[in-house]
Amino acid sequence: MREQVAGGAAGRSGTGGPGAGGARRGRLPGPWVLCAVVAGLANANFLLAGPLGARVDLAVGVISELSVTGQPGAAWFRLGDGLAGLLCALLALPLRRDGSRGERWRAAALAAFGLGTLVSALVPLSCAPSLQTCGAGSEVAGLVHDGVSVVGTAGAVVGVLVLAAAARGTRWLVPVVLAALANLGCGLVEVVTFVQGGNGGGGDAQRVQVLAVSAWIVLEALVGHRRRG
Repeated sequence: MREQVAGGAAGRSGTGGPGAGGARRGRLPGPWVLCAVVAGLANANFLLAGPLGARVDLAVGVISELSVTGQPGAAWFRLGDGLAGLLCALLALPLRRDGSRGERWRAAALAAFGLGTLVSALVPLSCAPSLQTCGAGSEVAGLVHDGVSVVGTAGAVVGVLVLAAAARGTRWLVPVVLAALANLGCGLVEVVTFVQGGNGGGGDAQRVQVLAVSAWIVLEALVGHRRRG
């Protein structure tokens, strides 16, 4: 009887028993972290615009113009976007299996961003408006591309906000908050630019936002999920 009482006390105090440690947060297993890093790098493929000889001036045009057929390196940019989208959709799987509400929201955000990015790579813009006048035939592809891009961006915004809540109490809170502020701030700048008659997507704001999204993807794996220990 004394042994049973002592065992129960140890379990309640956290010094013994299979559930003694309760739930703790830990990063995803190594292969998933690698998956996130590759996805983040692929998402930031616009950094290769110079080395690949792109003619689009990203200070004026939007990053999506790099993938227009006929532009230097277009196939590589589409491949990078497609790879980033596919890996992000896969990265949602371990979070979805965790079962907690926060992790399910994060998984949904990753899936939305991943699928939106993948479809935008499969349906690229048919012309680069910063370099030429686009005809009526380009409108359908443009609408589809822009539509799924908006879905993907919305997923990233929701994802980084939910991640900020999950990162409380971890060493990753500061970088997650910085990624969230950059994502939201640049998004606001793009909206204001669009309202004022600009393209609403090009320039430094878009490039910083894309880098912030890449950081969010990696941080999703580093913050990880709650697990029993």
